[in-house]
Amino acid sequence: MLRSNKLLVVAAAAAALIIGASFLGLFDREGALPSFEAQACSLPPEYLERTQRGYFGPRSGQIALLPEQPAYLASGGGGWSHSGPWAYLQDVPLVFYGPGQIEPVGEVGRAVTTADIAPTITRLLRGSIRTEDGQALDEVARFTGNFLRRPAPKLILTMVWDGGGWNTLQQWPEAWPNLARIMDEGVSYSAATVGSNPSVTPAVHSTLGTGVFPDTHGITSVPVRDEEGAVVDAFLNGESSRFLQVPTIAERWDEQTGNDALIGMVGYEPWHLGMIGKGAEREGGDKDDAVWLDVETNEWITNPDHYRLPPSVEETDGLAEDLHELDAADGEINRSWRGHDILDTPDRVEETPAFIQYHARAMMNMIEQDGYGDDEITDLLFTNFKQIDRVGHYFNMASEEVRDSLEETDRQLGEILSFLDREVGEGRWAVVVTADHGQQPDAAAINGYGIDPLEVEADIRSEFGPVVQAVWPTEVFLDEEAMETEGVTVEEIARFLADYRLADNTQRPDMLLSGTGRFDSQDRIFAMAIPAAMLPTLTCN
Repeated sequence: MLRSNKLLVVAAAAAALIIGASFLGLFDREGALPSFEAQACSLPPEYLERTQRGYFGPRSGQIALLPEQPAYLASGGGGWSHSGPWAYLQDVPLVFYGPGQIEPVGEVGRAVTTADIAPTITRLLRGSIRTEDGQALDEVARFTGNFLRRPAPKLILTMVWDGGGWNTLQQWPEAWPNLARIMDEGVSYSAATVGSNPSVTPAVHSTLGTGVFPDTHGITSVPVRDEEGAVVDAFLNGESSRFLQVPTIAERWDEQTGNDALIGMVGYEPWHLGMIGKGAEREGGDKDDAVWLDVETNEWITNPDHYRLPPSVEETDGLAEDLHELDAADGEINRSWRGHDILDTPDRVEETPAFIQYHARAMMNMIEQDGYGDDEITDLLFTNFKQIDRVGHYFNMASEEVRDSLEETDRQLGEILSFLDREVGEGRWAVVVTADHGQQPDAAAINGYGIDPLEVEADIRSEFGPVVQAVWPTEVFLDEEAMETEGVTVEEIARFLADYRLADNTQRPDMLLSGTGRFDSQDRIFAMAIPAAMLPTLTCN
């Protein structure tokens, strides 16, 4: 049973309840089912727009799904997911900072999205590009005589705090003093949003890198449909970035400089490759630096056919010492962190604050030893600090473990800024700090309900046969060959889900349930369940 979806049975014998079900309303399914258009158009316009931006027909699931708030699709493996168009997941920090490069404007309240990051980086390169979704932010860089006379940064470093959206920051307001400082001393967009749904790592990082939303760049979620309709990883576990439909700003800059600019990415997984692009897989491209983690061994790895693994990163040491320091922080050496016996478990070590320290050191070694910022051609480096998100999936955003991870990520931000002054030179660098999404509060904290996606999947199979490939937080992937065999349409499955009730989402719908927040047993728990192919042309009056 999912931690976020604990249903407490408070009934007597099931037989007695079944007899009394008609009086209790357990099987009363009254209420006209809204049309697909009515469901979509009943959403706040920004929710629908974000969902439309996140849909790319060849890759997305065939059904677009949005729970009725405050319900949410829980993680099928236990824990909390974070995909949706709602403000608590969409609102993210966006800060541009670089003394001598970026004027200290402070807070800017106008609405912007992650699609504006790539055009703004281009402006800092003294170039100009406006994509169909993003545009350069004038508060950061405006074409004036002063700006054009100033040398461009030698290095632009973009840092993503994975899962570090505003609801996470506000949960722990004292945990990020360095981020707060550069918000004041740089340019901070307090109304920045992700801008598209699903709000997940591969999609948002690709928006950051390209300046367009998933409906154009093609990386829609963690899973996508491949050319044969199979559900696969968006970056094929690092084997290929071929689903990325447009070049990134880094690729364009690399091409413009004859591949002389250094382009790099230090991440947790291949999902971050959308920030830099395809490397040598792209015609005319070269093997840019790109490293991610083998989470089973904690070794830095890459795809050597398309990217380069810098020895400076591979040879970074000190993780054992970082782990020992974390172990000793509570005054006792017991190979645990906050009671979790994971410091001797290779595939769990990367979830700890110690790994944040190690990650930052590896990246700084890469900058120093591989020459980032050494000449007048601006180099572009991108990194993702994953632990805030990773720990949040295990322990929830309100946990002390997330606070520890946020504090250490912020501490390393301060270390990195001081390092850039020493290594690249004062006034010769710029940084961008943002997040790819917020995090999901626990159902009990919001009077909500964590929908079990595995039960939804089982119920679709029970009703229609083996037609479902996967249920994800905002979409359903279907097997079109199986649907043809079973004589089932996307519309029929979507209508089934539109009428799906809370009582359906348990193996014992005959039982009275509690622990479901504001929802009653016969409440529909999806605000929208429509054929996703409708999204591109759907308009509401």
